[in-house]
Amino acid sequence: MRRLPPLRALRAFEAAARCASVTKAAEELAVSHSAVSQQIKLLEDYFGQQLFVRSARGLRPTPQAAAFLEDVRAAFDRLGVAADRFAERSHGRLLRVDTTPSFAVRWLIPRTSAFQLSHPTVELRISTSASDKIDDLTDPVDFIIRRDVMDRPDHVCRRFLDDVSTVVVGPRLLESRQLASPQDLLKVPLLHLKSRPDAWNRWFRVAGVDTPETISGPFYDHFFLSLQAAINGLGATIGPHVLIEDDLATGRLVAPFPHLRIVRPGFHVLYRRSLAKDRAGQAFLNWLTIQDGPVAQQG
Repeated sequence: MRRLPPLRALRAFEAAARCASVTKAAEELAVSHSAVSQQIKLLEDYFGQQLFVRSARGLRPTPQAAAFLEDVRAAFDRLGVAADRFAERSHGRLLRVDTTPSFAVRWLIPRTSAFQLSHPTVELRISTSASDKIDDLTDPVDFIIRRDVMDRPDHVCRRFLDDVSTVVVGPRLLESRQLASPQDLLKVPLLHLKSRPDAWNRWFRVAGVDTPETISGPFYDHFFLSLQAAINGLGATIGPHVLIEDDLATGRLVAPFPHLRIVRPGFHVLYRRSLAKDRAGQAFLNWLTIQDGPVAQQG
């Protein structure tokens, strides 16, 4: 039989250490100040030593207590993960998908309702990362979607969408500027994306237009910001067709030179090899790879 310290006392100890205050810990745990103090005293009696010292900044664990605190937090984290997994098994399958904000908002989320309707016991939980890099991902994730090839041990990377970009402008800009040739774009504001700073240089090379190494124009942090600026007539931008097809279909955006395109490796999904044998994982992969064309508009 395991010899464990009082779990309620451990919660009070961890909260007081994290908050550096008994009062704040009591507020977080929704108990009284004296209740937290009593639990800390109970734990001190259990170990036969003091756990905290007071300083100008509040409570501070003793060196021995600080080392113990790291193990307590790790144990709580493992318990939380175990509880989540048990809940998933009890209420259905949960699949976690990580992608960029632009892809989530412009492509994935508008389409997921169809997947959920056909697979009601599978929950898709979508998170976003500001960067295309995947090395910094620390939370558990089943599928990673990016605009490039990815690599991880014991994982599979599959291409599922073309990544073809072209120039688009809003109808308002076309009313005031004549774009008869790619050269004419040098006379309008060119909207840049910080994550793709060379996009305009690459497009002009495809178009056979000589340009300076540095092309002027405002830079945007996110693709959908540059896209909205183009829709509002503030300039021309470059975007992947799969993320702007609805705007092109409705006339919110116009592609003046659709035959001049930047072709990239494609949109890819990365997943553990074992997921290919998982029924829910295979269902999501099959659904992902047959998605094509704009989202059907609801009548």
